[in-house]
Amino acid sequence: MQSYTSDQLRNVVVMGHGGSGKTTLAEAMLFASGAITRMGSVDSQNTVSDYDPLEHSHSYSISTSLLAVEWEGHRINVLDAPGYADFDCEVVEACVAADAALITVDAVGGLQAGVETSWAHAEEAGLPRMLLISRLDRENADFDGLVAALRER
Repeated sequence: MQSYTSDQLRNVVVMGHGGSGKTTLAEAMLFASGAITRMGSVDSQNTVSDYDPLEHSHSYSISTSLLAVEWEGHRINVLDAPGYADFDCEVVEACVAADAALITVDAVGGLQAGVETSWAHAEEAGLPRMLLISRLDRENADFDGLVAALRER
């Protein structure tokens, strides 16, 4: 395993509303970095971060998973946090360990409660925030409308 100095390490929490694509994004990050050779999917129950049988039976994350992504001489520890309010304590704990927050926003679902809650948790933890609009390939996705709503909010 490669050693990293502190300036080469980043901890990023991926959070957002339930079902907004957090685990799929984390899986894509692993794939793009070469950490895995084939992307899994939540529906196929073969993602790296959702490994618990209970997560498989419900098709959503229950606990935060730590995924190591190596990119251009840096290690990014991706904290894939659950999106459902029942597991909000996992999001709060992940924010404590993170350097930054990546909040997924569903292009069809829009500005949902989980997005606002995630923003508030990141703000409370003093984290810089990034927004990622996911699921743009879905019917009724409205990128421009969602960006306008996010800017207004």
